[in-house]
Formats: sequence, structure tokens, C-alpha cells
Amino acid sequence: MTAQTESVATPSLTTDLSSATGKADPTRLASRDHEIAHSTGVIDELTRRHRARKANHVAVGVNVTLWVATTLIILLTPDTTEFIVHGQAPLAVITGTVAVIFGVLWALAAGATQGARLSVSRFLGRWTPWWIAVGVVTVALDVLTAKFAVLRPPYVPPPGQLLTEAWSDRVLLGQAIGNSTLLLFLGLLIGGVLGLLTGLWMGWSRKAGYWLNPIVKYIGPVPTLAWIPIVFLMFPNTFWAAVFLISITVWFPVTVLTNAGIRSVPKSYFDVCQTLGASPKFLVLKVSLPAALPNIFDGIFMALPTAFVTLTIAETLGVNSGL
Repeated sequence: MTAQTESVATPSLTTDLSSATGKADPTRLASRDHEIAHSTGVIDELTRRHRARKANHVAVGVNVTLWVATTLIILLTPDTTEFIVHGQAPLAVITGTVAVIFGVLWALAAGATQGARLSVSRFLGRWTPWWIAVGVVTVALDVLTAKFAVLRPPYVPPPGQLLTEAWSDRVLLGQAIGNSTLLLFLGLLIGGVLGLLTGLWMGWSRKAGYWLNPIVKYIGPVPTLAWIPIVFLMFPNTFWAAVFLISITVWFPVTVLTNAGIRSVPKSYFDVCQTLGASPKFLVLKVSLPAALPNIFDGIFMALPTAFVTLTIAETLGVNSGL
């Protein structure tokens, strides 16, 4: 009788000890994980989340019909006589081509082999809503500009005219896009690197943070337009002046958020690493920077829209080419 009592009491005692010490029973954990892994509801939910989006044939049909209707409206509806309309024929060719492509894909999704049908169906399921939106915007702009002149150039030109002018000036447009991209890239690169180094220095060194923090707080919020007179005196050409304006716009948010990220790293991380003999270089590169990466990327993303605005201002300084 005593042996039976001890054998019965042993699991209870083990459970009480495990709960008292805060350690879970490995057997119970394994059983629970097995139940979760083989649960029908969990499997269905994971399958639903990771299942590829298949084509909605009604949406695909609406998309094809929309682009066919857009082509017919462009070709058959008379243009307005209040101004000269260019580029309607190329626009009709493009819209008709889109309609044909989606019609062919729709047919493949319905009658091809299973592998091809699945891949085409996934493509249509992902991109059909976007192309419906593009078709609606295209036909609305064409009707409001080229057909009824509700919206007029030069403020809102017809979409066909935009395409025609873009194609005729494609070389100049490509050069302008390339130069603007170069300005933006150099500004983001220089400002981002300097902001990262400054924020890292301020966050790691208490003395640097003490002296640099007021400078950053006063220089950073200065508007871009206020730098223009100084920029003309500092730089020999407008290209590097524009790069400087974009760089200082990016430098401020990256510096502030990198500094905040470095300072928010828990002190226990450094204590553990120093106990294990980590060097200061290891603490900076392997502990501080990885822990501060969310703040650093927040600073970069905050700087992007401001950099685009500064780019438009910088290109008014007289750069040779740009958008």
C-alpha cells in the first residue's frame, strides 16, 4: 500500500517542484508541442496564410473588359476641338496590348496544364487588382482631358500626349532621371554614413554626446532654404552644393535616431559581454549597432521624403540636368 502511494505521489511531487522552480516538465512540453503541431485548426490557419493568392476569374474578366472598353473609347469617341490632342493612337495600341495579354493569361489560367495554370493563376491573383486600378485611372484621365476637356493642358495633359512626349524626349528624360538619381544617391550615402558615425559617437561617448548634442539640435532643424546663401560660398559648383543640401537633410534624423538607439541598448548586454572578455570594438560592432538597427532604419526612412523635397530645391540652384 505504501509503495502504491509513493508511486502515485511521485508525479504530483515532480509537478509541484517544477512549478515551484519555474521550470516546465519536458514531457509535458513535448506533448503540448505535439498537440499544437498536429492540431487541425493550426494546420488550416498556417495553410491559409501561406497559400498563394489564386486568380478571381470575375476580377480578371472585369480587367480584360475594362481595357478593351478603354481602347474602344480612345479610338471611337471623338476628341475635343478646344485644343490639339496628340498621342491617342499609341495610347490605344498600349491599352489594346494590355487587354490582349490579360486575355491570353486568362485563357491559360483556365485551360493550360496544372503547373502552368497554377503559376498563371498566382500571377493574375496578385496583379489583377492593380491593373484594374491603372485602367480606371487611364480611362478617367483620357475622358476628362482628351474627350471632354474638363481638365486641360498644360496642367493636366492627356495620357496619350504624355506618352508621346516622353518617348520623343526619351534621351533627355533618361539623362535627367540619371542625374537626379545620382544627386539623391550621393546625398543619401554621404548624409547616412556621417549621420551613422555621428550618432554612434554621441551614443557611445558621454563626452561626445555632451558637446555634440547642442550642435545637432541647433543645426539639424535649420530649413534647406536657409543653407542656400552659405552653400554658394562654400562650394565651387552647384552639383556638390546640391549634394551638401541633401546630405545635411539626411544627416540630422539619422544622427538623432542612431544616438537614441545606441543609448537604449540595455546595460546588461554590455555587462555580460565585458564579463566574457569582449573588447570595445566588439561591443560597438557586435552589440550596439545590431541592437540599434531598428532606430537607424527609422532614421533613414524618415530622411527619404525630406531628401526628395530637398532634391527639388537643390535642382533649382542651377544644376546642369535633372528632373
